[in-house]
Formats: sequence, C-alpha cells, structure tokens
Amino acid sequence: MTTTYARRAARLAAGTALTTAIAIGSATVAHADYYDGGMPGRSWNVKAVGINDTWVGFLDTGRKNWNNAGAGANIGRTSGAKAEFTAGRYSQSWYGVYSPSGFRHINRVFKIKINARTLDRDSGSHMTEWCRSTATHELGHGLSLDDNPNTSRVSLMKHSRNRTTIQKPQPYDVSEVKRIYS
Repeated sequence: MTTTYARRAARLAAGTALTTAIAIGSATVAHADYYDGGMPGRSWNVKAVGINDTWVGFLDTGRKNWNNAGAGANIGRTSGAKAEFTAGRYSQSWYGVYSPSGFRHINRVFKIKINARTLDRDSGSHMTEWCRSTATHELGHGLSLDDNPNTSRVSLMKHSRNRTTIQKPQPYDVSEVKRIYS
C-alpha cells in the first residue's frame, strides 16, 4: 500500500513539475502587450454617452486612427452599442480609463472615461492633441493592447509617450493587434 501510494505521489509530482515547466516555458514566449480585457475581435461598435460634439470628434478621430492604421480594426459608432465612451472632469489624476465587463467571448463590453480636468491641467497648449492621443490609446485597450508594453519601440500604449506627437497607433501597436487577432 505504501509503495503504491509512493508511486502515485511520484507520478503526480512529475505531472505537476511538467505542467509547471510548460506554464513557465510558455510565459517566456508570451508577449507582455496582450490585455485580456479587450474585445473578442477587431470589429465592434461604441456609443458616445453624455458628451458634446468636440468629445464625439475625439472619439471619431480615435476610431479612424485605428480603422486606417492597417491593423484590421473596424470600430464603428452607433447609438445602440453597448460599449460606451464618455468624458468629464473627474477628481482623480488619470487621463483615461478603460473598464471592461462581461466575458470576452460571450458578452464583453467596456466603458471608456476621459478625464478633461487632468488633460487640461497637464497638456498646456496641446489639449486637442492630448485628447486625440488619449482617446486612441483607450480604444487600443478594446483591441487587447495593454499599457506600457515591454518594448523599446515607440508605442501609443506607453504612458511615457509624447501625447503631442503620438496620436495614432504606431507600427509596433499595429503589429501587436495583428498578432493578437491572427
């Protein structure tokens, strides 16, 4: 009985070690840029909620930036969409927040909030550029891109980017969206 138990325990330990090795091995291959809060595909709709035409323009610019980037994105804007984009003057220090809900392949939706107060405070004379950069960045999360990718290449998803000049998806961002959804 003890020998049988020892053999089973050894097999279990070996199986656990193999599973752990596979998990560790695959973790080194995975890219740090994938965000599991993204949408299940590259085509989806979003609606503008409680914002004026200026902010709708920033949303539309962000959508067009992705749709024209060559990443295969098709982001539409319809009033019946469940995903939402809004802006306001929030007391927190962030520029934008992407909040997903639901299950990725079943009922995933999101809410994007843009913080006009912080953007106004920090952008100087470049408010328009910073708003475009932020809107496009937040939509990038819907395309499963994470913040601060582990790359030395220029990326719209880096918090340290120059928001005045980087308002569109960069080649690295485009290649990551293609990789994620291939």
